Amino acid sequence: MISTTDISKVIAQSQGQVNEQDTSLIVAHLPSLNRRLAFLSDSFSEETLHAIAIKTNPHPQMLKHIVDLGYCLEAASIEEINMAIAAGCPADKIIFDSPVKTRREIEFVSGMTGMLVNVNSLGELDRFPTNPTCIVGIRVNPQVHTGAPEMFDVSRNESKFGVPVSNAQDIVDAALAHPVEALHMHSGSQMKDLEVQRQALISLKRLADQINTVSPGKIHILDIGGGLPSESLSESTRMAEYGAIVAEVFTDSNYLLVTEFGQWVHAEAGFALSRVEYVLDQSRIFIHLGADFFMRDAYTKARPFTLNIWCDDGTQIQGAERNFDVAGPLCFAGDYLAYGATLPTDTAEGNWLSISSTGANTYALWSRHCSRTVPKCIAFDGEKTTIWSERTTINF
Repeated sequence: MISTTDISKVIAQSQGQVNEQDTSLIVAHLPSLNRRLAFLSDSFSEETLHAIAIKTNPHPQMLKHIVDLGYCLEAASIEEINMAIAAGCPADKIIFDSPVKTRREIEFVSGMTGMLVNVNSLGELDRFPTNPTCIVGIRVNPQVHTGAPEMFDVSRNESKFGVPVSNAQDIVDAALAHPVEALHMHSGSQMKDLEVQRQALISLKRLADQINTVSPGKIHILDIGGGLPSESLSESTRMAEYGAIVAEVFTDSNYLLVTEFGQWVHAEAGFALSRVEYVLDQSRIFIHLGADFFMRDAYTKARPFTLNIWCDDGTQIQGAERNFDVAGPLCFAGDYLAYGATLPTDTAEGNWLSISSTGANTYALWSRHCSRTVPKCIAFDGEKTTIWSERTTINF
């Protein structure tokens, strides 16, 4: 988790960068991001490529930072491909996973040398030219249940993603009949049972081996996806455990491995700030970030964000505490960030409320509900803050 010392520094430094209209701020904490990316790399073999999911945090400056560090980007739409290119990502470090690619999009990416393009169905292969310069992969549904929440479980039997592994012979035949060089799977966000995932990895490798038995070397890339819940970094992490499982499954194999992680990388590497606008009856506060920024949390199960109260100079307000309901700004009855949150009794209008662990699936999912504008985004490099983008404006 980001330290209160760093939050204090950001608040104090940002005062020269905000105006009265900046009622909230989105903050990227680059030291945390860099540590998490390094930990990800250290958990796997040096040859593994790591593609970071654009959809988790698509801020242009964030993408550029990730690309500048040498990582790949995973795109789920043609728009995200264009964003990756704009961030300076070379085609051979972009993975394209949209399940609904148009013929025009396929024509475009087919000419992107080295780009890994994973088809979602065998029928999609017929839309590719005979000799594309991109690398074509088949997404396989491993048909496992790793314990991911149902909404994010992309590998159950009835999933819309990929070709069921139970259709193994069809996959083999299609790979041999088309310019396929890769297999891909993704077992769902926040997977919990890594032993189930081990079996999914084994089934994917077995399928690739079966194809290569007929046509040696045809499949040379295995995109094993991502999907681990966020966690603090320590010597004992699920990411390190998962990396060890991958190493065991692919011992002595010659496949180039590709991972796709998003939330695990980003969630702990950002926080948000909002002014406290109203304090009502000493039991409820109103702030300027709600279901527009925390859309997943408003409509599904809310994450347990750490909340603190600050003065403009970066001094944390402490002392006697009481429970507050934290309400957002939208005309929507469910627009609450938290109920019964323990905050200082002295919380007052104009204070900053800090909200930790907001780096993933927040800015990326900004809602147009009530047409509120996206806040100013700033980055903290451990020493100073830099404005990444100004608050958007709407003419009215």
